[in-house]
Amino acid sequence: HLTEEQRQQYEAEGRKPSIRFRVPKDQTYPFNDMVKGEISFESDNIGDWVIVKKDGVPTYNFAVAVDDHYMQISDVIRGDDHVSNTPKQLMIYEAFGWEAPRFGHMSLIVNEERKKLSKRDGQILQFIEQYRDLGYLPEALFNFITLLGWSPEGEEEIFSKEEFIKIFDEKRLSK
Repeated sequence: HLTEEQRQQYEAEGRKPSIRFRVPKDQTYPFNDMVKGEISFESDNIGDWVIVKKDGVPTYNFAVAVDDHYMQISDVIRGDDHVSNTPKQLMIYEAFGWEAPRFGHMSLIVNEERKKLSKRDGQILQFIEQYRDLGYLPEALFNFITLLGWSPEGEEEIFSKEEFIKIFDEKRLSK
């Protein structure tokens, strides 16, 4: 935390401030992960964190919490590498008085070399438009994505969105 004198000096130097979230002391942030079960984090192990960078761009954890809330997302399913982000997102929900969605963290999707898929890898198709341009039907892409890390009961592998919503069971997500 800056003193008033430091803040004035930085401002005089033209430094742009970032905005931090002050983490509450002595709090536990528990959640029931749909895949991993009960998980909790102690706030004292999480330092105050930047929610808006000095260029005015919100950081990932702040942006996804706000976005998920306004999109009325009920279930958030992310990769294992995002488990430690969940308490920060829960803090945002709590600070705004919003109900938090359910969270689930699955094993990562990997390529043929067993390396995590990365949005920085220009070799993989990353945008829906790319698949559309190649002639993939929206329904085919939907079914492909639903079966990444999740398996239904029985042999059926093609579902409408409505059917998927009815049969989805988080217990069938891959750990």
